Amino acid sequence: MSPDLPKVVRNVLSRVQAKLQENTCVQQPTKQASMQQLRAWCEQHGLDTHPWFATNMVSFDRDILARIEQTLVELGLHRLDEDIRQQDRFQQSDSSRVEHKHLGLAPKERRVLMAQANCGAYFPEWVNTSPSQWVMDIDWQTLELSVFASVLVVENLDSFYEYFSHHPQRYTLPELALNALVIYRGDGLESRARKALVEAYAATGKPVIYFGDYDSAGLNIAIHGLYTHMLLPSLQHLIDNASDVAQPAGQLQLAGSIDKYAAQLSEHDPLKRYLVHNIQRQKGLRQQAFKGALEMVPIAR
Repeated sequence: MSPDLPKVVRNVLSRVQAKLQENTCVQQPTKQASMQQLRAWCEQHGLDTHPWFATNMVSFDRDILARIEQTLVELGLHRLDEDIRQQDRFQQSDSSRVEHKHLGLAPKERRVLMAQANCGAYFPEWVNTSPSQWVMDIDWQTLELSVFASVLVVENLDSFYEYFSHHPQRYTLPELALNALVIYRGDGLESRARKALVEAYAATGKPVIYFGDYDSAGLNIAIHGLYTHMLLPSLQHLIDNASDVAQPAGQLQLAGSIDKYAAQLSEHDPLKRYLVHNIQRQKGLRQQAFKGALEMVPIAR
């Protein structure tokens, strides 16, 4: 049995502690599962529950909370007022002998994959061929976002790894996309950090660019996110090369959302033609098949 308080008990006691800042007594129903767990914990560690643990109600005051806190300290455990959610595994280890994986920061919580064009021969001698771009796994909060003129999010991992490598041999990037902070969209925990970075950058009012598949899913992500632009091939390239093979049937359900968005755009809006072509033709083009001069298509808000 863990010597620590169960998560649900910590949550209740933290709320009780906050309420005791303005009240002399805070009560909780004795039959509550968390209170029964607290009673068992107190008995396990020799903490007297008489008389504050009554038949119907558990009555907390500052003295009782102080005794619980002192017991936690003596056991080498986190205090109630510590925000474990903001601690990584190392910080948890420094402040407690019990690890709360479900509460603390996961290793990838704040990390993104970032691509950077090779700025020179900064590679050790054991690298046989200097790559055309660097890829860094980095805490996004350590980045100086103001340095970048734009942020560009790449949907597919293979396209991310070859983003700068394909310019200009396969496609040509416009200047804003060439000088952007390029990050991978990611899945799961990777996407949390990307989302936080995009939200922080979007607040600056600078361009946030989506670079992904030309299909209903990719278009839907771009127009309903915080993105200001999409990076796409020319419309003529799409007309000539898009196919139903690259437009999965399961994405048909997204057509209505895209159609509704397209309807509010003016006839002269360049994005409208891209959206209409997709929903009317139900044809797509995978990001890996993009070629030629890529265009920065604005997303009207």
